[in-house]
Amino acid sequence: MVGGDGRVVANRDQPESVPTRPMGEVPVIVRVLWADGTEEWRPARANRWTRSHVFVCWRDDPADPSTERYEWLRAGDVMRSVSWLVPPHRPAPAR
Repeated sequence: MVGGDGRVVANRDQPESVPTRPMGEVPVIVRVLWADGTEEWRPARANRWTRSHVFVCWRDDPADPSTERYEWLRAGDVMRSVSWLVPPHRPAPAR
């Protein structure tokens, strides 16, 4: 999905089966990998989930509701808390 700022989330991944109703508004931290290779950790809200995926939403500009994004991410890119001070090293994706 392309957001209001034109950036594309490269690690978005929709599950085969999607829950049709919202399941909550759980505060989470998500790992977003942008199409340009930039990695970002940002606050979001989990709205639906399966065993392998989480449907999250966030605003690119917290003051502007029109910048709200909705994305499916793999569960490994969504967490309730982070326990490290320096993020773990992740190898660059193969091109």
